[in-house]
Amino acid sequence: MKPLHKILIANRGEIALRIIRTCRAMGIASVAVYSDADVNVPHVKAADEAVHIGPSPAGESYLNIARIIEAARRTGAEAVHPGYGFLSENAEFAEACATTGVVFIGPHPSVIRQMGFKSTARRIVAEAGVPVVPGYDGDDQSNKTLRAQMLKVGFPLLVKASAGGGGKGMRVVRGEAEIDEAIGGARREAEKAFGAGSLLLEKYVEGARHVEVQILGDAHGNLAHLYERDCSLQRRHQKVIEECPSPAVSDELRKQICEAAFRVGRAIGYTNAGTVEFILAPSGEFYFIEVNTRLQVEHPVTEMITGLDLVRLQIEIAEGRPLPFRQEDLKASGHAIEARLYAEDPDNNFLPATGTIHDWQPPAAIEGLRVDAGIERGMEIKIHYDPLLAKLIAHGADRDEAIRRLNYALRSLSIQGLITNREFLVRLLECEEFRQGRAHSGFIGEHLSELIGGGDAETHAASAIAAALYLQQTWQRADDLMANLPPGYRNNPYRNPSVSFRIGSKEVEVSWRHVADDSFEVKVLDSAVLARVVSYSPGLICLALDGVQRAFRVTEAGDTLYLHSSLGSCVIKRLRRYPELQAEAEQGTASSPMPGQVLKILVAAGQKVSAGDPLLILEAMKMEHTMRASVDGVVEAILVSAGQVVGPGEVLISIVPS
Repeated sequence: MKPLHKILIANRGEIALRIIRTCRAMGIASVAVYSDADVNVPHVKAADEAVHIGPSPAGESYLNIARIIEAARRTGAEAVHPGYGFLSENAEFAEACATTGVVFIGPHPSVIRQMGFKSTARRIVAEAGVPVVPGYDGDDQSNKTLRAQMLKVGFPLLVKASAGGGGKGMRVVRGEAEIDEAIGGARREAEKAFGAGSLLLEKYVEGARHVEVQILGDAHGNLAHLYERDCSLQRRHQKVIEECPSPAVSDELRKQICEAAFRVGRAIGYTNAGTVEFILAPSGEFYFIEVNTRLQVEHPVTEMITGLDLVRLQIEIAEGRPLPFRQEDLKASGHAIEARLYAEDPDNNFLPATGTIHDWQPPAAIEGLRVDAGIERGMEIKIHYDPLLAKLIAHGADRDEAIRRLNYALRSLSIQGLITNREFLVRLLECEEFRQGRAHSGFIGEHLSELIGGGDAETHAASAIAAALYLQQTWQRADDLMANLPPGYRNNPYRNPSVSFRIGSKEVEVSWRHVADDSFEVKVLDSAVLARVVSYSPGLICLALDGVQRAFRVTEAGDTLYLHSSLGSCVIKRLRRYPELQAEAEQGTASSPMPGQVLKILVAAGQKVSAGDPLLILEAMKMEHTMRASVDGVVEAILVSAGQVVGPGEVLISIVPS
């Protein structure tokens, strides 16, 4: 055994902070690395030391093996923990660590290489007697061969990057017309994310669940599983909600799946923490998908039901220690569920969102609740990295209790300044079919109309009243003269004071009339409400609306007010009294829906296009997004170039409608 005293964390955000927390508990010094975009973020400030490793793009910093190895050498770090994503499943990185005498906290490089290519993994696992999804994993990667194999496998099918995961380089193909775009897009995304463009084809099993088994192996030949997790709720092939154990797995099925995971682990001689992933068909049959040779984002749900610290176990295994338990010693307690809070817009096809976090208030201490976050107030979320902001994990005696605690926690937290999927997560947890355990990997797509939308009218009305009275109270206290006047004083008694807002696409006017003390009659959305100001302080107003008292957190940023209460969150834009003249928007322009980088331009000036034709490809937060023509016409001008970084609303291509 070789005890470790200093560990470099080759990652960022919430996972870096989570590893730092365990290092501190073990008395191990931590070293953070950071790019230009992460100069002053929480994980850099939390570590004992931090090393700058390059510009903001991941390829020049967090994916730069030489710079990370040099950072370990400069700080005297004896080991590197890769977290997840970035270089965590890169065999070349693991080998570089070994060559320079740095311990890589993960499996042997040969195992990473074998499992890193899903096609190789499929062959090894099939030989071990574990069922695999029908598909194609051959070496011939020509477009012609892939097309022929797609037609042979049949639709629907899944195109996947052979060299990675996390939904990158993945497409569902439902017909022959989608083949070329799926191959091209998946290959480009795979090359950019993993440095390899080889693809794998698998039959897409409709209505299947995503079930995975956490395994741990040490250098002494011991192997254990920590039960299964259910990660079926996904959008864009990325997980949103994970839970442990799976509500769809019986004791007998659990025994079969965990035994299959054992066979996989034995076949590859697995050490450290890893995950064997399966799809579970509605028929009850299950098939191997892949092995993730690293810690998973969803590892906290396993920790919650077992009471184990997986990062501690990873470090102890890397030190040469044997597993501190036998399989029969492990016991699962209760149920755990995790929700991923993303910077993304569910109402706009889950496109990534950027902006400044003007308010971040996690829920107060709740029994059985854990919050893993890598953000803080004032932090700017940019385009360069994955949009994951935080994870909320709840544990309960049973599934219903865990869901109830997680739902309460999501409703309680306040994050303002950028669009997130918080409200979407709340609706998902409250969906009756999900509560009954009937979710599958296509569940979100099938229920999308129920899960997204314009928001709750009660929340909008109450938030608009709170915003108006907050502004009224602020104005009154900001002026020495007004502070000495009664709260309802008007020099024009014939018209009630009012303010105009925009909430989403709707304009809302709020007017109020002072009736007594700190009470007002407020009119909003064709209804009248009696509102009493219970208390006011900068950033907070407490109102009693028709006798029901609630506190509203208020964050101002220019003309925008962000409000949060027990009803939910609301973004309110204060409208100017006199509208500014604006030029009429051109019908044929294609504008960027988000900040991003132009990856590829697909048309030329003078080219005829039809509505729906692809125009260019944007990349934001490690994902590709294809911009399409909204009208039939002719491309008049291309206003950007490949590699250019663009902002939201920026005009990219001009089209003259035909």
